[in-house]
Amino acid sequence: METFLYGIMCLLIFMLGGCLGSFFNVVLLRVPQKKDFVKTRSHCPECKHVLKWFELVPVLSYTTQRGRCRKCMTRMSPQYLLMELLCGGGCLWVFMAAGFQRPGDIIHTVIGMILFPVLVALSAEDIRKTEIPYWCTGTIAALGIIATVLSLFLPSDVLWYEHLIGMLIISVPFAVFCYLGAMGGGDVQLVAAAGLLLGWAIVPSVLIAMFTGGIFGLVVKITKKRATICFGPFLAFGIAAGYLYGYRIIQMYSGLL
Repeated sequence: METFLYGIMCLLIFMLGGCLGSFFNVVLLRVPQKKDFVKTRSHCPECKHVLKWFELVPVLSYTTQRGRCRKCMTRMSPQYLLMELLCGGGCLWVFMAAGFQRPGDIIHTVIGMILFPVLVALSAEDIRKTEIPYWCTGTIAALGIIATVLSLFLPSDVLWYEHLIGMLIISVPFAVFCYLGAMGGGDVQLVAAAGLLLGWAIVPSVLIAMFTGGIFGLVVKITKKRATICFGPFLAFGIAAGYLYGYRIIQMYSGLL
């Protein structure tokens, strides 16, 4: 029975993440066009058909309709499905990694389930436009402020002043690189916001991002394929890993010294 209930909970968490992914996808598409994304209902961009509730079920609606509008049969962008899968999987990852042994674990999970879809959204936008939206870094910064305040009252791996240290320890060197033209300003803002949220865990996060980004760059160079290398998705992956496992990595490294 417990296994069945846990499975149902995992399914609901995945669907919730998929809904967030679908919403953020709409935000990414409508904000540059200065269109309302709150009051205006979801619709087909081609025939303007307003989607019914059963056409908005994450992943399931896209697959059953074979990626097409149910009315005009126009093919929809695979980005819809990809965003829903990644955001749903990210939220499920956060939920399954949670220990739920301390009062703060629930809040840590909720913050993570907001953070991961935002990281997916900023990665998609960085790949598409080579820029990181301000609303993404602003959301992560807001989560960092919430985590900093809560660390004063709830048991946490990060003390309040460590949040501030995390905000500065990587963002300052990144700002220097940005001034020298070796890095974009969006990356600096993202690292500062994530550092405020993660504290010392921003260090392994950035190391993971640099390692994975370096491997990708090496593959691109070896295959001699023309590709714009955006650092945002690698930072997002590093931040996600750092949020869940950053302090475990630090403890493992400290144990080796």
